[in-house]
Amino acid sequence: MGLYQRRGSRFWWMTYTVQEERRFESTKTTSKEIANKIWKRREGEIALGLFKIGWPGERMRFGQLCDEFERSHFASLSENTAKGHRSYLNNLKLFFGDRKLEHLTVGLVEAYRDQRRQQPARNKPGQTVKGATVNRELECLKCMLDFAVKRKYIAENPAAQVKHFNELRERPTKRMLTLDEERRILHAAPDYLRVAIILLSQTGGRTYSEGFSLRWSQVDFEQRVIRLDHNVKTPGSAEPIPLSQYACDVLQAWKKESSPVGEYVFPSPIVPGKPISTVKTAWKATLKRAGVTPFPIYNLRHVFCTRLSEVAADAVVERAMRHTSPETKRHYQLGMAEQVRQAVEKTNKRLYGKRALLHFRDSLPQNEKEEKIAVCK
Repeated sequence: MGLYQRRGSRFWWMTYTVQEERRFESTKTTSKEIANKIWKRREGEIALGLFKIGWPGERMRFGQLCDEFERSHFASLSENTAKGHRSYLNNLKLFFGDRKLEHLTVGLVEAYRDQRRQQPARNKPGQTVKGATVNRELECLKCMLDFAVKRKYIAENPAAQVKHFNELRERPTKRMLTLDEERRILHAAPDYLRVAIILLSQTGGRTYSEGFSLRWSQVDFEQRVIRLDHNVKTPGSAEPIPLSQYACDVLQAWKKESSPVGEYVFPSPIVPGKPISTVKTAWKATLKRAGVTPFPIYNLRHVFCTRLSEVAADAVVERAMRHTSPETKRHYQLGMAEQVRQAVEKTNKRLYGKRALLHFRDSLPQNEKEEKIAVCK
């Protein structure tokens, strides 16, 4: 193995052995120093198993990888999650087309990221696709290319090095819901939405997958729990959801008023036999009538977590939210400024008691000054 120059060629060539076969390849450079670095890198790739002759990625197309990834990966996903991933794959296929896997580069993935971000949003005229949406698609692409690396179709994942958009700049500021605002929202909401708001704020459930898609067969009034199907986001989410007496009373009253009682707690008025698919318009109109600053209805899950954290231990909050990690709770807690203020006041009371606290403009009493001077002397 080494470097040499062929007769009639101005480039340096390198020779190396792969799978007991000697190969010759041009470095495409006239500099011996650069050619030596290319040759050394190729030797390292061979030693680490990152360079192989005839990678499947040289023949496999992007569309073929999408189909294989869907067959292998989607079986373990919930129905809603799989639906979202199929949407991601469709957008990825529109850009990458039928390219071979070996032609996917970091630059190409970055070009997809930037182009996708500038595309107009489907349901919002005048707006472009959100950075969060592009990030989810990039994560799906990374997961799919990790799958390709694991199956030895390609040597490395070009999407692993691509920087994502900062989603925090686009998200609305999360804030706590006051009792007065809650009453105004409930007063302004139509009946079905009022029941849903109470249910979500009393259980911390996810808006559509656990709230508006709820079936009466899943509600156990005797045990006062909601038993979800296995079609949930995580295994921990399958745990029964305890119902407060308030939530039970509201659901029972809603069931009595519903005529006829169908399969779903919140049946669609448009599509028979289906649950309500979206309440975005009704939620926005309700907040406007209530005079409350707009915020996503999903924030009711954050409100539930924050309120429960004030009176319950972390283990109880984790179980109520059905989280697999105790750290996740911090993402759902909102503000808690009043709780922090009360804790500081409690600390001050314990430390200082009834003693007067000095203002920054106050000076020490004369006797304390004299004591300090005497100590210095």
